[in-house]
Amino acid sequence: MMKLNKYLLLGAMAVLMSLTQSCSQANSDSSNNASPQDLYAQIQQAASTEGCSTSADCGLLPIGNKPCGGPEAYMPYSKSNSDVDALEKMGQQYADMRRQYNKDNQMMGTCQVTPKPNVSCIRNQCVASEQSTHIQ
Repeated sequence: MMKLNKYLLLGAMAVLMSLTQSCSQANSDSSNNASPQDLYAQIQQAASTEGCSTSADCGLLPIGNKPCGGPEAYMPYSKSNSDVDALEKMGQQYADMRRQYNKDNQMMGTCQVTPKPNVSCIRNQCVASEQSTHIQ
């Protein structure tokens, strides 16, 4: 019995070391070592919603990636007060991270399409309709 516990402990240590190594390799392979949560926070910070005159001054950034494909949500932003190119690049990187997570963890979903909300300029602020603006 003692010998079995010793082998179980050694096996568990080997698995932990393997997981640690694969995690560090995944982090070093990324051009931005930010975690998905950190990147999402950066996107939220970069997506300024203030500074529009008309609804045409507003955009919607697709956020994340569902297991069946398509974005998890949409985030409104002001085209005039946000670095649109940087925002789109971060959005794509976040979608890629979520897609890889879904693949690695064999995630399944309901395959419902997240409808794209309407975006409007209300009191100089870009606002999306409530549906599909929050990751569930």
